Amino acid sequence: MRLLLTGFEPFSREAVNPSGEIVRLLAAEPAEGIEFTPMVLPVRGRVSFELLLPALDQGGFDAWLGLGLAGGRPQLSIERAGINVLIERDAETSALNERALVEDGPAAYFSRLPVRELARHITGAGVPAVVSNTAGTYICNEVTYVVQHHLSTSGVEMPSGFIHLPYLPQQTAGKPPATPSMALETQALGVRAAVEFIGELVAAPAAAVPGQPAGR
Repeated sequence: MRLLLTGFEPFSREAVNPSGEIVRLLAAEPAEGIEFTPMVLPVRGRVSFELLLPALDQGGFDAWLGLGLAGGRPQLSIERAGINVLIERDAETSALNERALVEDGPAAYFSRLPVRELARHITGAGVPAVVSNTAGTYICNEVTYVVQHHLSTSGVEMPSGFIHLPYLPQQTAGKPPATPSMALETQALGVRAAVEFIGELVAAPAAAVPGQPAGR
């Protein structure tokens, strides 16, 4: 399987972003039967159109998995859908302008992964994971929506979806007490389990999007 695995650079006041760290970690330790193409994206509006879609088109990939940070969540969050909204933010992540990602595009797209089964698979590997119904309204949502829109309008069928990750323990310094976090090694284990699951979908494409609503 040729997998485009994407994460993000640090943003706001954070010195690290677990999504970018895991992309680099997994790419440096290849798994049997998996050819990783790692990509760590800057956190800015329209980055999907500028960088992600050209890479997706040029790579001949079998699947895409996006990773991003959702500070405050205690588990890996398998995103069900992306919506056609981008709320632009300043350097402190304060909300600015709101606009559609794709003019006259559908209101939302579902993931092309069976999200409930994926969450169970990751949990079975020893890493807590849940299905999330919102990828937010910023760049993680942008890549979720834009990739699915691109695949849909291009007539391309491939497993593709997005996982939000918790803070790393060192990121909770200075934050409210009991702010959730998860060790990098544990997060990486969960993402490896997700990659394994996606590899099985690629090997058995009839099961990749199982009637959609039932898998979601």
